[in-house]
Amino acid sequence: MIRFLLFAVVAGALVLLALLFSQNPDWTARFEAFGYRLTLHFGLLVFAALLVLWAFGWIYFLFRRTLAMPAEVARNARISRQNRGYKALTQGLVALAAGDPDEADKQARRATKLLKDTPATLLLTAQSAQLNGDEEAATRYFEAMTEEPETAFLGLRGLAMQAIAQGDRRRLDGLLDRARKIRPNAPWILETEFDLSLQSGQLDGAQRAVKRLASRHLLTAGEARTRLALAETDSAFRAAEAGNWRKTAEHCRKALDEDANFLPARALSARAQIELRNARKAKELAGQAWALRPTAGIATTFLLAAKPVDVSAKRAAITDLIQHNEGALFSRFLWAEAAIEAGDREAAAAAIDALPATGAPVGVSALVLRLDALRSRGVDPTPSALTGHSLPVEPQVCLACGTEHDRWRAVCENCGTSGSITLPTRPPEDPPRMLPPT
Repeated sequence: MIRFLLFAVVAGALVLLALLFSQNPDWTARFEAFGYRLTLHFGLLVFAALLVLWAFGWIYFLFRRTLAMPAEVARNARISRQNRGYKALTQGLVALAAGDPDEADKQARRATKLLKDTPATLLLTAQSAQLNGDEEAATRYFEAMTEEPETAFLGLRGLAMQAIAQGDRRRLDGLLDRARKIRPNAPWILETEFDLSLQSGQLDGAQRAVKRLASRHLLTAGEARTRLALAETDSAFRAAEAGNWRKTAEHCRKALDEDANFLPARALSARAQIELRNARKAKELAGQAWALRPTAGIATTFLLAAKPVDVSAKRAAITDLIQHNEGALFSRFLWAEAAIEAGDREAAAAAIDALPATGAPVGVSALVLRLDALRSRGVDPTPSALTGHSLPVEPQVCLACGTEHDRWRAVCENCGTSGSITLPTRPPEDPPRMLPPT
């Protein structure tokens, strides 16, 4: 709009000027030089002056462009170099994500050549060296990053991840101290503090880390409660290993206050109540745990709390237990075994027929053999103890690396991941592969 108004004003002025000159043809200008006399109409003189000014403007513009051309060429070359460097950086990051060490190294060298030592290129070079198994080179790059204020935090994080992988706790503590001075509330620092506190059994440190993560909205309220339950349960298992069952029960209670459906805490709490000679509470907790996920350990705990004096009492106790989760496979298997031990052939046969035989014939075959022996001999040849059964003990599996553990742990001993150890994600859909008890 402003340009249009300016154009209209200039055009109007020129039209008025032309009109003025056309109505005054006697306006002339005379020039004398070197014996020559020149007479021009004044309007033509003005037009010639404007033409000269226009030509001078173009000559000046071309002169400026010529002088600025080297700088502009250099700037365009620099932009092109940066674009090619960023493209190499992007391709290198993609290669890292895809696990292609050769391509990542190639693009890292290209990006470094084009962009020099920027934070992104240093990080890409270090991580590509790690992917190629050259930890010494990665360490050099990370240490170089710590020498510059802009990249110091990234370098410290890379060195900290190396220390975690190498299990160098002393070095890791020093690196975390340096990183805290730069960004004390960085999420990875708080996450690392939580994992280290769990590994060393420092409940207070784990709780502080969780609360700081939650206060900065890095964890939802549900996630924070689950982690607090994880820390309390880990302390409960440590207390149980030390034989302090009262402390075990207290930690389990706090864990269940945070997450009522945390199976390891509820199952251990039931066992702690047995050790504290509170059989009624132990049966209640074991029944609640059975409703969450039937396991061999929970069945044993319930029978220990029930204290059956004979086979009939054991069968009654098993009936009470499976009522908490009647449709579970382990419940049906326990019912079949209890019927065999009680000598109830018809109930045992009906229970065995209801079990799916495909996929795990050993478990069903064991019950069939015991039932056949009961029919022929009138007695179960391989009865379990009054507080025992033939359910298999399922391993605790790390969902991150697949390592099996003999008991639940807060932190995987193989990969160091916290909160990843659990029973198989789903109860077995087929009968367990178990042999008859000896």
